[in-house]
Amino acid sequence: MQKLNLKEILKTAVPLLLICVCFTGAVAGVNAITAEPIAAGEKLAADLARQEIFPGAEFEEREGYAAAYAGGALAGFLFDTEGQGYGGPIRVMTAVDSDGSVNRIVVVSCDSETPGLGTKVANESFLGQFVGRNTTDDFDSVASATFSSRGVAEAVNKALEIFNEQVRGAWQNEP
Repeated sequence: MQKLNLKEILKTAVPLLLICVCFTGAVAGVNAITAEPIAAGEKLAADLARQEIFPGAEFEEREGYAAAYAGGALAGFLFDTEGQGYGGPIRVMTAVDSDGSVNRIVVVSCDSETPGLGTKVANESFLGQFVGRNTTDDFDSVASATFSSRGVAEAVNKALEIFNEQVRGAWQNEP
């Protein structure tokens, strides 16, 4: 049995520690450099989704949602929510009418979903089934993308929950 020598241990451990410190610093540096452009890209994607849902509308930000006004009149409410897909979070913008029914849905990001399968949840053929409804019960999943489909439904459900808890009734006197 060989006796452990502190000098031998340090001879191996110190270079490994230095390598770890260098790589950690490099990753932190890349994160610091890319954080702002990534945030700007996410904001641009959200702004484009808003204008796709309510073209030309102005938005009044509220806690957890935005009220959309077109021509000075309330056009509806917009919710930016996430659901858990197969590969990670799926970000969804959901427009809800003042009666609580879904008006339109746009998938803002589903980048971590399986290309060609999970990303099909962003297609109008899937999203259209929620329009006009005030629940996501009994929906048809995209074939071979059950988790991704559930993630979108979860995000839409969150939007409807926020509507029912914070919006319903509070906007009855809006113009």
